[in-house]
Amino acid sequence: MKKTGTLLISFLLLNVGIAGASDVKTGKTVTISKDAPNNVYVAAGDVNINAKINGDLVSAGGKIRVNGATQQDVLLVGGEIRLNAQSEGDVRILGGEVRVTENVKGDLTVTGGEITIDEGVTIGGDLIVAGGEVRLNGNVLGKVHIAGGKLYLNGNVEGGIEAKAEFIEINGHINGESEIAAKKLILGSSAFFGGNVKYWTGRHSPSFSGKLADGVKASYNTSLKPDWADWEYKLGDVSHKVKRGIGFFQVFSGLLMTLLLIAFGDKMFSRYAGQASRNVGPALGLGTMLLIGIPFLASVAFITVIGIPIGVIGMGVYGAMMSTSVALPAVIAAYEWRKLKDQNWTRGGITMVAVGLFLGLRLVSHLPVVGLIIGFVASAIAFGYIYMIIRKKIDPGAPASQDSDEEKEGEDFV
Repeated sequence: MKKTGTLLISFLLLNVGIAGASDVKTGKTVTISKDAPNNVYVAAGDVNINAKINGDLVSAGGKIRVNGATQQDVLLVGGEIRLNAQSEGDVRILGGEVRVTENVKGDLTVTGGEITIDEGVTIGGDLIVAGGEVRLNGNVLGKVHIAGGKLYLNGNVEGGIEAKAEFIEINGHINGESEIAAKKLILGSSAFFGGNVKYWTGRHSPSFSGKLADGVKASYNTSLKPDWADWEYKLGDVSHKVKRGIGFFQVFSGLLMTLLLIAFGDKMFSRYAGQASRNVGPALGLGTMLLIGIPFLASVAFITVIGIPIGVIGMGVYGAMMSTSVALPAVIAAYEWRKLKDQNWTRGGITMVAVGLFLGLRLVSHLPVVGLIIGFVASAIAFGYIYMIIRKKIDPGAPASQDSDEEKEGEDFV
């Protein structure tokens, strides 16, 4: 198991170029204060990029601040992300709360709970966004593709736009052709369309009077109606029962997995309790690589006949991981809670807390976008933490209240 995990990580790093000329660091806090000549890969609780990155930047963390210019592509995964410096390449972000305050010369792809692109920011390529609440206050030179709960468009778009959301409010200029679908669509006094508009709205038809360039037309198009627009009216009793049955099975199997993890893993979880919170950054980075790397490598293996058995094993491992993706974080958190709060819980008490945490995560996972992000981060930390235990990267005897040497050394590494 140890060798297999190491090979998976190593092969993944090799495929994405980390094994080449690059800087890699993990820790509780990582701060880069000197210019980096090569690619930089960081996984930490707090990440601060305060210098110029001349290669690619890949980072996973709880809070990420990019205050230094990047010369190539950027990939960021975290809870709270700020892109405060110009990027010369493409940027891809997955985060809970994302804010872009400086220009991106390439394409920008963002998935998050709350996404804001500040006024004055220019996206040189296309903008692709999926979020709970999206505020586009800047300018986009390419095309825009947006899906979300709420969309506020106050900037200018040179290319066309495709937007689908529960609520859309437009107060900006769109010079290309537009396809807009929303349950509620509001056109502000500053809204203006330089290209033809196709739209669908579920509540009322907004007035395009004075908001269209000469020769431009706006037409209501029912084909743009999203599948989710009237799902609440179309679900019959049968589909409701099927949905409830599937949900019950998922909850039941998850609760069973929680009990099994505690029953067979109590000794290990008790021994390492208190160490998860000290290794959040490294665990998140390793877990993210595992969750992305295993299915990727399995898919690559399926391409060749000789690699099919490896691909089958890889997908089997990934399936086993997914079966514990909610239960495992809940169990780890319960043991962590007992240790850090110095609670005298029996195994029965631990079980009750773990079950409560499991049900809480299940509820949160149903939140659009944000739930997906929270679930992914929780699972990544849990799998990364277990991998670190297997590889003996964690000292079970280390004080839970003190920073490790690795964390202290993570302050500045370039």
